Amino acid sequence: MTERKTPAQAAASWYLFLREDPDDENLKCQFEEWLVSNPAHAQAWADMNITASVMAAVPSSSSVPCKPSWRKHMRFSAPRQLMAGCGMALAAAFAALTFITPDMLMRFRADHYAPIGQTRNIHLADGSEIILAPRAAISITMNASERRVHLIQGEALFKVHHELARPFHVTTGDITVTDIGTTFDIRVDNNNTTVGVREGVVHVTSRHSKLIDRDLYAGDWEQITDGTAITGKTPVASIGAWSAGILIARNETIADLIDALRPWTATRIILADYKLSNKRVTGTYDLNQPEASLRLIVDAYGGKVSSLMSWVDIISSR
Repeated sequence: MTERKTPAQAAASWYLFLREDPDDENLKCQFEEWLVSNPAHAQAWADMNITASVMAAVPSSSSVPCKPSWRKHMRFSAPRQLMAGCGMALAAAFAALTFITPDMLMRFRADHYAPIGQTRNIHLADGSEIILAPRAAISITMNASERRVHLIQGEALFKVHHELARPFHVTTGDITVTDIGTTFDIRVDNNNTTVGVREGVVHVTSRHSKLIDRDLYAGDWEQITDGTAITGKTPVASIGAWSAGILIARNETIADLIDALRPWTATRIILADYKLSNKRVTGTYDLNQPEASLRLIVDAYGGKVSSLMSWVDIISSR
């Protein structure tokens, strides 16, 4: 809970953390410390529970139609009742939106989520491990015949315990990556899916393109966009380096590096200079110090970082 948040935003985060890990005693202790540390926290927590109750109750109001009926035999009191029903639903929606932090709805959908600026390690019962980058979200299906993970958003490093009888699949949109005994990284970014193999082999396929059907080996990467793909080689140490808090840039644009930094900070980064965005950078940066790394990246190319209200950084030329 190191992000700069309002009490309402923090309460919403605590609600989700406790929902995901209800048996985590350490988490409960941290929550209690937060709750009693400020009267505003207690009020925000009470409001959050009311909001959660309202959100849960909204579907039941669907029995009250929001579209008025204009049949002549309707009594004059009915429109008021209908508007009251619609008003309650809209008020509930507004109350819910008031507390929504980035990715909150995603976190309700996902089985696991990594908050802004934090990674998350997930140990599966089969001995496999998944490391989620900040803001990454996944859902998991495990049964007697298969193991399947859906990467909903973000980036994740997979260290898979191979089982011939139970394939391990990772899906992103129409892309399926199948483990053949390996460690691999997958990133979802808008319409792009990028797969990199640190160790072993994976098989990559697409439901929508027969051209995407190949094995990738250690050091291979493939980026798939709208049914087309480009491939290349990279040092294996750079694949999933983010899991150790390292950002490795090899002739990357400043715009791409800013995109890589964004999940690691609660500060909003705005790139205001188009020419600066296309400058190419090579170097190694500390993801655990995102704002310091941001300044190192842009300073070398005549850029400057201007902080606005402590939660917005604007990048421009000097």
